[in-house]
Amino acid sequence: MKKETGSLIQKATDGLKRLKAHWKTPPDGYFVCYKEFVNLAMGSGSVSFLSVIISWTTIAINIPMMISYFKVSTGFIFVAGILASIFGLVRAPILSMMIDNSNSPKGKFKPFLPWTSILTVVCFTFIPFIPESWTTNVLFQFSIPELRVFAVPASVIEVTLGSAVMFLLIQIGTFFYTLLTQCLVGIEQTISPVSQERANIGAFKGLISNLPSSIVNIVIPLVAAVAFADSDNPMNNIELYRWAFPICGLGGILFVFFAYFGTEERTVVHRQYVAKVKFRDGAKQLLTNKYFWIITIFSVAVGVRGNINMYLWICNYAIGGQAGAVVLTVCNMVLNNALIPGMLLGPWLIKKFGKRNVMVFSSIGFVAMAFLQLFTLSSPYLMLVAIFFQNLFNGLSYISSVMVPDVLDYQQWKTGKRLEGFWQNCSAFITTLFGFFTSALMPIFMSFGGVGFGDNIDVALKDPTIMHDTFESVTWLGIIASVICVIPLVFYDLSEKKHADYIRALKVRAAVQNYQNAVLTAEDIDNVQSICDYAKAENNEFLLKELAGYDCLEALLQSDVKQQA
Repeated sequence: MKKETGSLIQKATDGLKRLKAHWKTPPDGYFVCYKEFVNLAMGSGSVSFLSVIISWTTIAINIPMMISYFKVSTGFIFVAGILASIFGLVRAPILSMMIDNSNSPKGKFKPFLPWTSILTVVCFTFIPFIPESWTTNVLFQFSIPELRVFAVPASVIEVTLGSAVMFLLIQIGTFFYTLLTQCLVGIEQTISPVSQERANIGAFKGLISNLPSSIVNIVIPLVAAVAFADSDNPMNNIELYRWAFPICGLGGILFVFFAYFGTEERTVVHRQYVAKVKFRDGAKQLLTNKYFWIITIFSVAVGVRGNINMYLWICNYAIGGQAGAVVLTVCNMVLNNALIPGMLLGPWLIKKFGKRNVMVFSSIGFVAMAFLQLFTLSSPYLMLVAIFFQNLFNGLSYISSVMVPDVLDYQQWKTGKRLEGFWQNCSAFITTLFGFFTSALMPIFMSFGGVGFGDNIDVALKDPTIMHDTFESVTWLGIIASVICVIPLVFYDLSEKKHADYIRALKVRAAVQNYQNAVLTAEDIDNVQSICDYAKAENNEFLLKELAGYDCLEALLQSDVKQQA
């Protein structure tokens, strides 16, 4: 026992020594010190705070505020989803041009952070304060015809002043929030050129940056259960959101400054590189990249399979009342934390098996757990167990975001352009196009369970038969989507070795350009020399071919850096 205690103390001591040694100095072979990593994680906590606000204002059929306060129907959600997709199509090219043509001295992404966080908060925080009288003031109504092929009856959809204002605020706020999240992602993608370091950062950053939303999502239902215990559904009380949203909004604004002041963007480009990409050229380059399509199709399918996670419905309708609010508190602790093992194990699994293989394993595991849910429909608590294991496998899905900067490095090697903004917005554009179809899937599958397009969901799901049938049909939707997730990953062949070679080639190109521009550095010379030595020692055909394309390498290696500077 003493020996084990001594070993733990020694490990803790060694850990503190490493923390102190690398707090301001990166580990060997890496670029990011621990202090900068903490600043990135804390800065990303801004999105964590804001995600609480946005998740509870999503126009969806499982959000308490939407179905109780704004009284939206599945038909309204269906039409709102189409309109939101149109806004998304317009938003994507604007954001692409803003990001990938940014040349601020502060960096490509950081100048956007302060003002986008403030405007996001202003838009979303106002939503629960929309007067209740507006939610009953019908502006207009429209009809949805019978869709016999989907067994959907004809419906009349009402649009109130409250729901119209709510929809517009969400669309405006989403523009600023999207720009904010894309810039924080861009910083993460460019904080290091080393793929394994980015994987490590992505995993542990997720653990730290998600703490605000994890804590708040535990506190909100707990407060609801205590403060509104007399309500049938405590989570439906609008006062809950009127005090929570301003607090989360303040956190979202303050935390972003950690990333603004404490991180650095590191792209492998020459010293006089200027970001300038025409929309047509950037879009064309990405749309001909097979890796872009692999990751985008996977992301679309993941979005659809997420509908299987029905724990809010389970707590509010299958369990219900104060007991449901208490169970929801437990779910927000347990289900969200089910992602942690995947994040902790992810870097080690990537190093041992590679990103592609780990992602295939994760996706197949999710499929198995989706089928398990199908056999637990008679017990809400067993359904929650199945959802827990789905989240357990889903904890490794963050690796798909780590694949993106690898592909962007490959894209830069291929075309000479950095396309972080175009990647995110072209992906959003494609996702939005798919959204015209995928947004209809949930209402359609719910109609299979007995919830009509014009029905009040809060009323319909209180019918035990309709609730059970809806749970079953939506589970099948999740199963189908989870199977589709596996397919594109099979074709991903950008290995860790290939990526490392692309980075080496980019370093050579940057050094050559700096040499030609008379701004060569000692670091450039060291990079080229080590890459030449590595290519010869390993007989690396790819790098040898790359090096053979330059006739100035010998002169470069013998350059006087002082004269160049």
